[in-house]
Amino acid sequence: MRKTDVEIIPTLFNHIDFLVVTDKEGYIEYYKVFRSLGSRIVKDPVGLHILELHQHLDEETSTIMRVLKNKEPIINEKQYLNIFKERTVTVVSTTFPIKEGNEVIGAVDINRYIYKSIRDIENSKYEDITKKKNHVFTIDDILTKNDAMIKVKNRTLKAAQTNSPVMIYGETGTGKELIAQSIHNHSLRKDNPFIVQNCSAIPLTLGESTFFGTTRGSFTGAENKMGLFEMADGGTLVLDEINSMDINLQSKLLRTVENESFRRVGGKDLINVDVKLISILNEDIHSVLENNKMRRDLFYRLGVVLIHIPPLRERKEDIPLLVDSFINEYNFKMGKNIKGVSKDVMDLFMEYNWPGNVRELKHIIESAFNFAEGEIIDKEELPNYIIPKEQEKASRISINSDFCLNDAVDDYEKRYIELALKSSSTITEAAQLLRISRQSLKYKIDTYGIEIK
Repeated sequence: MRKTDVEIIPTLFNHIDFLVVTDKEGYIEYYKVFRSLGSRIVKDPVGLHILELHQHLDEETSTIMRVLKNKEPIINEKQYLNIFKERTVTVVSTTFPIKEGNEVIGAVDINRYIYKSIRDIENSKYEDITKKKNHVFTIDDILTKNDAMIKVKNRTLKAAQTNSPVMIYGETGTGKELIAQSIHNHSLRKDNPFIVQNCSAIPLTLGESTFFGTTRGSFTGAENKMGLFEMADGGTLVLDEINSMDINLQSKLLRTVENESFRRVGGKDLINVDVKLISILNEDIHSVLENNKMRRDLFYRLGVVLIHIPPLRERKEDIPLLVDSFINEYNFKMGKNIKGVSKDVMDLFMEYNWPGNVRELKHIIESAFNFAEGEIIDKEELPNYIIPKEQEKASRISINSDFCLNDAVDDYEKRYIELALKSSSTITEAAQLLRISRQSLKYKIDTYGIEIK
């Protein structure tokens, strides 16, 4: 990554306290502290491995090492880092992979200090620190003209004002995490951690330690490590696809939610936490409960506030708004100047059923951007699978110097007559299938020289 590219990063975020860029192995290529809280342990760590700089971390606890391994970003994870001699700093880290094609060639790590008291905030050089947000989406990012979605936006704003657990449910791709982020960013917790955990990605044997952390010596190789609840203390914890969570782990989660406290694996001390829980379901609630994918007592505790996101096929009036938004986004990302989509494309979008919902629409626009050469996206730039088969066949029709419309119509009619005859036992039945008289059908059979078997 060029130095000029690195220096652009702080302009893209409301607030950064320090920034780290590593190569694909984890060796530091760029390191800058924008606001110091003391004398640094290492004055210039460029050239060091990230685990040499932070020796208390390992490949599982370092966000940089996990991003390099998994090739996926980590957003707003709480970490304790020994940056300064005088103190260990609590930070919220957002770490992205740097890619060249499909290959990860490094990572960029963006960090903010977490303030532990009102006095820390008052002493900060940043006067407006309480207005900064941890995550990107707010209620204004939800584009809609649909009455049901307007109600969802209103419920979202109300849910943000309380500490009650929220359950968001709807089909895949409807934007459930966007609603979760909006709840967080409109709440009093907006300057505290926002942590999302996909429950289907938690290995069965690591479920308890993932949520509650571990104590050194509790089992072979165990270290003192925070779990998700400690990381999210004071903020919001989102449990995505909670219906995928092991049923035995659900009972332990219920106990923690009820008591607002827990013990680390192998630990004796009770740890109290203040966390707003948002759970996300990608299935119908009744189906989840009937198939025993979720404990009913846990559902009653987490589903205090229920928010249902309607599928895109039920809010098609929003499609033009979403298309314009995605076109603006990809114009910026890809350096293009596409103005919109053709009428044929918009008609196709309005007729399509959208099983993948808003996410599918966004990906189709991105796909079209890869092929569009003009200012308007046309049907030829769309993936074939969304074009109805009859339209796809029509698009393959060509006219040359030998073309004759009458011959083409006759050929089309002849094929349907042959199909009707093949599907019927008598000429009368075939005529009824074609919705013409028997006399007309007999005349056409003779005209086209169709043999009746």
